[in-house]
Amino acid sequence: MARARNIKPALFKNEVLGVADPLYTLAFEGLWLLADREGRLEDRPMRIKAEIFPYRDGLNIENILDWLASSGFIARYRYGENRYIQVINFGKHQNPHKNEAQSEIPEISDGCTTSDFIGTDSDSIGSAPADSLSLDSLSLDSLSLDSLNTEIPPAPSAPASKVKPDPLQGFAEFWIKYPRKTAKQDAEKAWARLKPSVELQSTLITAVDHQAKSLDWTKDGGKFIPHPATWLNGKRWEDQLTDAPLSKHGDFDKRDYYAGLTQREDGTYAF
Repeated sequence: MARARNIKPALFKNEVLGVADPLYTLAFEGLWLLADREGRLEDRPMRIKAEIFPYRDGLNIENILDWLASSGFIARYRYGENRYIQVINFGKHQNPHKNEAQSEIPEISDGCTTSDFIGTDSDSIGSAPADSLSLDSLSLDSLSLDSLNTEIPPAPSAPASKVKPDPLQGFAEFWIKYPRKTAKQDAEKAWARLKPSVELQSTLITAVDHQAKSLDWTKDGGKFIPHPATWLNGKRWEDQLTDAPLSKHGDFDKRDYYAGLTQREDGTYAF
């Protein structure tokens, strides 16, 4: 169960925490809330993460606890088959409520196994009440750091987020070009299933431009133009359609004026 604890201004001037990942400081503070009146708590990383970082995915709380232990902020120890954490100098910086229950967790002793820094006798139970009003009581020395040159391990980094591609990328241009705007939702689903590459998107647009001028699509007012979803699902961009006849009053740039003529050796045409 989380409890209210003190935060002193000097915490933010700590030179070891200050150059580490800010999540290390948050984790350290979170341990204060989870610890009992003697600064002890069960060493259960998954539960600790759920309590302190319930919404942050990809966070390696085990690495953070190891860093805090190696830097002298906490001690991780075993008593029998159980694992516990002792917040170093907890009693010096916290003043638990008088009604807070006594700790049921064994303190670090000769019966415990640990390779981490386990504090000094001045941190034992029964020390003077926390100097919670002192602005300089949270000094570097009081955090039980061996030195300011402690090598800081790299912060655990969350895995790079995978940016999902937009399944409808390019669809807007296709929809503008397609002459029969029917059942747009079905067309979007067909486009998303197709997942066209940039190259295929260009092919689709070119095919729509060409087929929109074909006889198959222009006759009878365009009544035979397939629905866009049908066109996409059936790969109709591969269809070979009949070109529409040229207009008698236009399309001059499309006419082949040399059709049916015989070309001479000198490059001219015979009528």
